[in-house]
Amino acid sequence: MIIKSLSSSQIALIIKTGRAYNSGSFVLKTPVRNEELEKDEFFGAFIVSKKVFSKAVDRNKAKRRIREAFKEAVKGVKKEKLTPASFVFLIKKGVVKTPFAEIVQETKQILVKDYIIKQ
Repeated sequence: MIIKSLSSSQIALIIKTGRAYNSGSFVLKTPVRNEELEKDEFFGAFIVSKKVFSKAVDRNKAKRRIREAFKEAVKGVKKEKLTPASFVFLIKKGVVKTPFAEIVQETKQILVKDYIIKQ
């Protein structure tokens, strides 16, 4: 699955006006209204602040973990149960020490809550 990137203006708009879903490891922000997207299209951004992790190595590791958790959460779902979406993950400090299986579970729960994955 390919996650296409959002422009900086789209990211800023989603962060400012979007819905927020809190988790222990991240905050998922989605636009109030998704524009018409093609089947299997995901536009996303994974953001880690320098205030959260001062070292670039830690920021990159956090982004990789959340990106892989998203792919893992969506991997087992049938295509007809997926809703194309735009999203921004704002990553928190605890993501590096949290077990990967727990991050995947949190991600799946948040995606179901936001109706990206239909039950």
